[in-house]
This record gives sequence, structure tokens and C-alpha cells, in this order.
Amino acid sequence: MKPRTRDRFLVAVGIFGVFGFLYLYLVKLFGQHGKPVTGALIETYIGRPGLIILNVLVFASFVALLPYRQISMGSNWKSKGAFVGFLIALFTEMFGLPLLIYLFSPFFDYPILRQVSREVLGSFGMIAGTWITLTGLILVVIGWRAIHRARDLVTEGIYKYIRHPQYVGLFLILLGWLLHWPTLLTLILFPILIVVYYRLALREERYMIAEFGSEYESYMKQTPRFIPRFQISAG
Repeated sequence: MKPRTRDRFLVAVGIFGVFGFLYLYLVKLFGQHGKPVTGALIETYIGRPGLIILNVLVFASFVALLPYRQISMGSNWKSKGAFVGFLIALFTEMFGLPLLIYLFSPFFDYPILRQVSREVLGSFGMIAGTWITLTGLILVVIGWRAIHRARDLVTEGIYKYIRHPQYVGLFLILLGWLLHWPTLLTLILFPILIVVYYRLALREERYMIAEFGSEYESYMKQTPRFIPRFQISAG
């Protein structure tokens, strides 16, 4: 596939993923508050395994919006695979197919995890998870728009405050889902996923230094990698 054709295909897949993400997420959110759950209707036709696969495909598709450069195809697919693995673990447990979790739950006291989460967070977990997830999605889209339209090094807009807004957005999305539905597998995979994308960010930065030289090195000194600097002006 030619680079331009591939890019257009990834953009189309990513846009589909964003709208699919919003649809499924809002359906699940409304379902938690007593409104009709469309997912239940889908499940009657394709079953729970089919519903899990559908969720994973739609949620994973918007990863195409992340700005992966041609550093190493192996590292790119490795990071994507970690993200898809996180989604599979999450939705497998959400829709009642716990697999190995039930086998190991006596050793990890797994039922207590969810019970404690509900007792401690209550409805706050649902509300906070919603806003955190949507904020992450907005960061992914904003970062993608800036990269997709640019021809040179991007240092303005959201990239003026952090160097990797889309990775930060992805972390927020996953954190939001953890607040909604904490599971043992996803709690284990979450820090692993952070490490994988952190290492990918380092590789991308080395690539950017090789491509833009001192211009990018100066940008790195002025702009944090993931967490923006908040300056409080003296009164």
C-alpha cells in the first residue's frame, strides 16, 4: 500500500473509531443510569463474544489517529498490541467472560477489588471516569489534527504545552475506564501500557532529533513530555 493511500485509510479508520467510541461509550454511560442499553440489543444477535469483539475493534480503531512515525514497524505494532490487549481484558470482564480471572480470583481476592471500588468511589467513579475519558479523547483528536495538517515540526497549539498530547489522551481514556470498571487484568496491564508508550515516545524523540536537529532539542527544553508546567504568577 502506498504511503498516501495508507495514510488516508488510517485517517478513515481513525475517524470511524472516534465516532464509534463516542457512540458505544455514551450508550454504556446511559445504560448505567437506567436508560435503554443498545448493547443489550446487539448482544441478542451476536452474543457476548461478538459484543466483546465489536467493542475491541471500534475502540482500537481510533489508535490510527495516533502520530506513529516510521521509526520501527515492530515497536509500533508492539505498542498497539499492548493497547488492544488492555481493551480485550477490560471488555472480556465487563461482559461476563472472566476467563483466567475466575481461576485465579481466590489467590488475588478479586471480588474485593470491585466491591471496594464501589464503596470508596460510588457514583463519583462513574462521573469522574466519564469526564476523564472524554478529555482524553479530545486530546487525541486535537493532537491528530495538528499533526495531520502540519508539514514541519509542530510546536504550537496543544504541542506548545506537552510534546505527546495523544499519548496523554490515551492514558486518560484508559484511566477513565478503570474508574468505571476496575479489573485485575486491566490494573496489571495499565502500568505496562504506560511503560510501552513511554519507551515509544523516547524512540520518537530520537527520531525527531535526527530529523530536525537543534530545533527539536530546543523544543524539548521548553516543553515537557507529558505533564504541562503550571506557572503561578506572583501577585
